[in-house]
Amino acid sequence: MEDEIQYKSRTKYKKEAEDLQRLGLELIKLSVSQLERIEIPENLRTALIEGKTITSNIAGRRHRQFIGALMRDVKPEPIRLALLQAKDDIPVELEAAKQTRMWIDRLLTGDLAEMETLLCEFPGLERQRLRQLVRNIKKEKSGAKTFKSRRALEQVIMSEMSSK
Repeated sequence: MEDEIQYKSRTKYKKEAEDLQRLGLELIKLSVSQLERIEIPENLRTALIEGKTITSNIAGRRHRQFIGALMRDVKPEPIRLALLQAKDDIPVELEAAKQTRMWIDRLLTGDLAEMETLLCEFPGLERQRLRQLVRNIKKEKSGAKTFKSRRALEQVIMSEMSSK
């Protein structure tokens, strides 16, 4: 019995290349932090990050083809699994942001019981820093400083939530 060599048709090669381009397009949609968690070659990672900034249709198509060419050197299955895991992480991040906004709204009511509840749930938070940020948000109702204080408060609460 002779071993027959299996040849791929040109159509099969093209379909595989298109699949890799679609996979690359899905990877482009991920955030930079999610891309950093996926094990891919550095040149592919930089191409994916650059792909986020390209707005021209023609240049974007050319860049997607380039990403597809880079992905031919990589096994796609581990990347697909990591992509599924990264997509599963998104709702957790959204839920944490939603919970943070809820805590900020509760703190802005001015009720001291809400502050105590937050401090009991997250003992690593500093009472003085929280009060200062809440006071700054209330004092600056308009202007960019409100957003700065609000972002700082969100960051303080989010970091404590993630460390818990």
